[in-house]
Amino acid sequence: MVTFTVKVTRPASNKLLKAVSIDVAGTTNAQKTPSFGDDDTSLSQEFQLEPGDNYTITVKGPGYLKESVPNVTVSNGGEKTVALKSVWFSLHTDRDRDGKIENGDDTPAAINGLSPAAITFGVDGVGAIIPVNCNRDGNNTAIAYSDCQDDKINSDEDLLTGLSRLKIIRHSAGDAADVDANWVIKLSVEPAVLGENPAEQHVRIFSKAGTDATELISPQKGKTATLNAADINPTLVFPLEMIRFAGKDFESGTVKITLSVIQPEYAGLDTPSYTFTEQVVAAKWVANHHLHKVTKLLVASDDFNGDFIRDLETAVANEPIHPTDLRYGILKSDQKQVPIPFLDTNRWSFAKPSSGASKTDQWMRDTVFSGYSSWPGNTGAAEVQTTFVKMHRQRLLQNWVFETLLSKDYAVYYPAAGRRDAANSANSGGNFEVTPPVKKTGGRTYPLGRIYYGNGGSNLYIHPAIRNIYDELRKDYGHTIDPGTREFLKRQTLQEPIELNTDWLLVGHVDEMMTFLPNPNGNEHKKWKLLVASPQKAYELMDGIKGTHGSARLLAKPVWNSLTTTFDYTPLRLDSQDVSASITKFFSTDRAPLRNPRGGTYTYKQLKDWNLLGVQKVITDNINILADAFDLDATNDVLHVPVIFVPDADLEPRNSSYTTLSRDKINTLYNDQGGFNVYPGRYNGFQCGALTADMPNMFVGNTQLYIPKPYGPWIATGDNAGYDLFEKYLDDEIKKFNTDLTCNFIDDWYDYHACKGEIHCGTNEVRAPSPADLKWWSY
Repeated sequence: MVTFTVKVTRPASNKLLKAVSIDVAGTTNAQKTPSFGDDDTSLSQEFQLEPGDNYTITVKGPGYLKESVPNVTVSNGGEKTVALKSVWFSLHTDRDRDGKIENGDDTPAAINGLSPAAITFGVDGVGAIIPVNCNRDGNNTAIAYSDCQDDKINSDEDLLTGLSRLKIIRHSAGDAADVDANWVIKLSVEPAVLGENPAEQHVRIFSKAGTDATELISPQKGKTATLNAADINPTLVFPLEMIRFAGKDFESGTVKITLSVIQPEYAGLDTPSYTFTEQVVAAKWVANHHLHKVTKLLVASDDFNGDFIRDLETAVANEPIHPTDLRYGILKSDQKQVPIPFLDTNRWSFAKPSSGASKTDQWMRDTVFSGYSSWPGNTGAAEVQTTFVKMHRQRLLQNWVFETLLSKDYAVYYPAAGRRDAANSANSGGNFEVTPPVKKTGGRTYPLGRIYYGNGGSNLYIHPAIRNIYDELRKDYGHTIDPGTREFLKRQTLQEPIELNTDWLLVGHVDEMMTFLPNPNGNEHKKWKLLVASPQKAYELMDGIKGTHGSARLLAKPVWNSLTTTFDYTPLRLDSQDVSASITKFFSTDRAPLRNPRGGTYTYKQLKDWNLLGVQKVITDNINILADAFDLDATNDVLHVPVIFVPDADLEPRNSSYTTLSRDKINTLYNDQGGFNVYPGRYNGFQCGALTADMPNMFVGNTQLYIPKPYGPWIATGDNAGYDLFEKYLDDEIKKFNTDLTCNFIDDWYDYHACKGEIHCGTNEVRAPSPADLKWWSY
C-alpha cells in the first residue's frame, strides 16, 4: 500500500456550501470518504492504495457538479488535483423590508436552516411581509371574488401593488458550469407552527411575474411545485400573495417556504442535498381610530333618509379636508343576493345567504369595520390597501359590499365566511371600535390604539338553576361575537382587543355607550378624550334647573309660533307612543309613557332610580375595564354625556325556580321590583335602549362632529330663541379641550333612533393613516 493524496479545489465564490465526498475506485480496492469540508477553497484527503492499479476518482458535493477522473495510476504514491465547478441555487425574500429582495452576497441565508429564525417587528425587525391581496383589480373569476380568491394575477396593477416577490438565484462558478440534468428543484410550503391548517391554504405562489402566470402553489395546486432548473438563469422571480390574514387555524400568520435541491448522485432520489427556507408573514390588518383623517364618508341611501343625508352633506361641506368626498353606498331594492366565496379546505365554496339578507338595511356601520392593510412595497415605499372587514351579519347591505364596495380601491375581508357561528347583533360593526394611541404605565404601549368590543357571557353570571335554558336565552338576548372574527382581531397583535360588557344593551354595541374625540392638549398617549353616555349627568343637569325651568319640555321638537310668541312643541314618538314630557314629570311619580317589557307600566321615579343606580353602574364598570387596560383618569380623561335610557327587553328567566341573587340586585334590601331593582343585563332585569338620542353614538370627522340631536330639555330664552340643555352642555364641554371641533346636531330620530340606532350606526368611513402608522412593522 502507498499513500495517495487527492486534492480538491473549489470556487471561492461558494461560501455557503462546503461539504464534499471523494470516491476512489480501483479493480481490487475502493475507498470512500464521508462528507467533509471547511472554509478553505482547497481540501485534501489521503488514501492507502494498491500500487499499479488504475483508479477512478469521483468528487461530489451539494452545490457542485460531479467530477470523475478515470485511469489514475498509482505507483509510488503521488497526488491528483480535482477542480470542482459550482452550481447552486438560493432562495430570497425581502427579509429586511426595504422593498428589495436580498441576495446571497448581501444577506447570507441559513443553509439547511430557517431565515429569519423568527419573525420580529420594531426598528430592526426581520421577515418578509406578504400582502393579503383582497381587493379587486378586475378580470376576476366572478362577482364577490377578491384578487386572492382566484388563480390569476388580475392585472399589471395587481402585479405591481398587490403581490410580493420571491426569488431564486442560480450561482455558477467554474468553466461555464451547466446544471446536471438529473437534478430536481422543488419549491414547497409548510406551516410555521404545528397544528395550524396546511400552509397552501394560506398562500398562493405564481409561476412568473406576468398576467399570464399560472399557480405553482395554492389550495388547489397543493403545497409543492417542481421547477425547471433551466428556467433559473440567473434568476427567477415568483409573485406571491397571502390568501388570508392571521386568525383561526392560522394563528401565527406565518408560512415557511422551502427551496429543495435534489442531487441524486449525492444524496439519493428523494433526499434534498441542501435546502433554503424563508419564513414569511401575512401583512397585518389595522383598524382605523379617530385620529386618522377621514377621506370619505359612507351612508346607505334610500327614500326614507333624504333629509338626513342632506344634513350630513351640509356638515361635510364644512370639513377643511376633502369637502366633496361624501360618498353613498347606494342601496337598491331590486339588488340580487350575492353568494360569498369562502375556502373550504382546498376549494372555493359559497356561503348561502339567509332570509335576512334581503331585509331593508340602513346600518352601514354594522356591515363593515373600517381599516387598512399595509406592507413594504416593491418600490421601497409602504404599499397601503384600504381594507374593510365584512362583519358576520346577513342583511341587504352585504350584497352592496361584495358587488360594489369590493373594487380596485377598496378591499374586503370576511374572517367568518363559511363558518357556522351565529350571526347575531354582537357581530355588527357598531360593536367594534378603536381607541386612539394609548399606554399602560409599567406595561405595553399601543401606538395604533386598542380595539374594544362587547362580547356577551364573559361578564354574565349563569345561575345553576337556569343553565338548562341558557342557550335559548343567549340566542334571544345574547351578544356573543363569532370565534372567527374574535380570533382574527386577536391575531393581528397590534391593537390587542379589550372585552367590554354590552349585555345590558338590547342591541349590544359599544358605540351606544362611548366614543373617543381628538384632544390636541393631551400628552403623546392621551391625544384624546373619552365620551361616555351618562344618565347621572342627564338627571344632574335637569335637577339643576328644575326649580326655574321645570316646565321645559324634552323629547319634543320646538317650533316658534309668531302669533302666540311662544314655542309650540311637536311630541316625538317611540314604539307609537308619545314620549315627550317636562323636566318636572321626569322627577315625578307619574306613569311613564313607554310599555314595561314585562307588561304593564312603570313610573318616572322608577325610571330615574333605575338609570341612576343601575344603568350608571354598568357604564361605570365598563369605564373601569378600560382603566385597567390603559392609563385612564376617570376624572380628567372622561366626559360624561347626558343620555337617559329605558328598559327595552326583558331578561326574565323562563324557569320560575330561579331567584335573583343579591349580586344582581341594585338594593339587596328589596325584591326585584319587576326588574327595576336588578342591574341591566342580569337575569330578572332588563336590557336597555336610549330614550333621549344617544349623543356618544356620533360620527367623528376631521373638524366636524355629526351628533344625534338629543331632544333634551328646550330652554326658551326669548322670542324665537332658546337652546337644548343637553346639546349646549356637550358643545361647551368639547370646546374646553378642542376648539377646532364643531358640533353638528342632526335629527336622526325617525330614520335611525326609533329603529334602535344613531348616526354612527348609519355611517362609515375611509380614513387615511399617518405615514408612521402605515409602517406598523417598525413599531
